[in-house]
Amino acid sequence: MKSRSIAAAALTLAAAAALLWAYGFTLNDLLVGAVLSVWVLLVVFKLSRWVASKTNKYIARKFIHFTTGGLVTLLIYATFLLGDPIFSSPAVPVAAALALGLLTLIPHLEDSELGWFQVRNNFGEVWFCYTWALLYLLFWYVDITIPTVATFFMAYGDGVTGVVRNYVYRRWTKGFWGSVAMLLVSAPFGAWAAGLGGLASALIATAVEKLPWIDDNLTVPLVSAAALLLLRPM
Repeated sequence: MKSRSIAAAALTLAAAAALLWAYGFTLNDLLVGAVLSVWVLLVVFKLSRWVASKTNKYIARKFIHFTTGGLVTLLIYATFLLGDPIFSSPAVPVAAALALGLLTLIPHLEDSELGWFQVRNNFGEVWFCYTWALLYLLFWYVDITIPTVATFFMAYGDGVTGVVRNYVYRRWTKGFWGSVAMLLVSAPFGAWAAGLGGLASALIATAVEKLPWIDDNLTVPLVSAAALLLLRPM
């Protein structure tokens, strides 16, 4: 293992330990986190490989978005709405997201990408994990709707954009119909969860997703979260 991979692993371990110490956790948090982690690993290392064999690596990437980070986003929000959050603090889900970020980063650092969904020099799936972790860490105790909507846009809005573009344009590109698909998915959820601010943030997210010079797994969630924070009712 290269020194960069060892350093990344050490930093991730230290960050996870600090999170668990600072925010605390329960046995239930660990059990739920373990179950979800097993599911995520199954998706990343088994199910997505099958999807890639039936379609292509681009669809497999989006399948991972839908069924890992996106799914956990919905589970967290649903249990918050029901008054019984699935996690007692952000420590376990954020630590798990950092760990998954490490698992997807190391193949890039080792020049041994996971060929059924990773692309050399494209760190999109790594940014997905880290932005997901950052938003839940920042906003868990501020307003859980903010990371929910922002990561929903990243997982499902941007995800369905990619699927539509793959089948309409038959290549990895950004186009009009992909943006339409993103807005059709993002706007209703944003409006339902966060009202007019959520609707506006869906429009903003769809616009920034088109930017060609920066990864949309950074722009979509971070810009959306900033918009939601600024536009939420006082």
